[in-house]
Amino acid sequence: MALAVLAVVLAWPARAGHGDPVHSTRNDEPPTRFERFILSGCSPCVTESHLVATIATRPLKLPPFPRAGIGTRPGEVRVEVLRAYELGRPSRQMLALRIILYVLAPAPSGGTEPFRLAFGFLDEDEVPALVSAVADIVKLTGASSSGAGADSTDVSFRGGSVRIGQLRFQGDTVAYVQAGDLQALMLRPVWEVPTTVYLPPSELPMLATAFGGSVEKIKQLRGF
Repeated sequence: MALAVLAVVLAWPARAGHGDPVHSTRNDEPPTRFERFILSGCSPCVTESHLVATIATRPLKLPPFPRAGIGTRPGEVRVEVLRAYELGRPSRQMLALRIILYVLAPAPSGGTEPFRLAFGFLDEDEVPALVSAVADIVKLTGASSSGAGADSTDVSFRGGSVRIGQLRFQGDTVAYVQAGDLQALMLRPVWEVPTTVYLPPSELPMLATAFGGSVEKIKQLRGF
């Protein structure tokens, strides 16, 4: 009996820890079905990349954040649709949106060269929701803030390993794109996430158009 009680006592903290979302172990499984398919369900695998749009970003004066990020450098946001299928079985396929973030970094030989900051995926069935969300965020530009008096107000869409949003900080507004392991970064302030590229809010419609083009490309690849 004593041994049984001791076993229960020793096991309790581990069980309690798993029940607490703050202290539970992170799930390292890829956040999208597309990534899981590539890693474990597609071999030998064919992967196609279809470029939809490339949006250049320029140096931007950010709001007075406590910390400014790498996103103030010029760079670009690349929007692609990916299709993966098993060799010889093209009907066994998966599609996804991929966003790649680049910044211009000093080159060893002088000048600058593109440096890939991060990339993220979004499953195809979530892309229409992204398009709708970005369109709604665009409508907020210039509108009065519902969080009047707040030091900052953030509205964003997050899916897979990408996040698109608009942040108002002490009266100034900036749009942003994030990619990568967002699960580990979501609780940080936007400006503390290193894999962030910033844009003027006026350029959000270009992103919305690119994401809308991704929906059309997915339909085309699906044969619709």
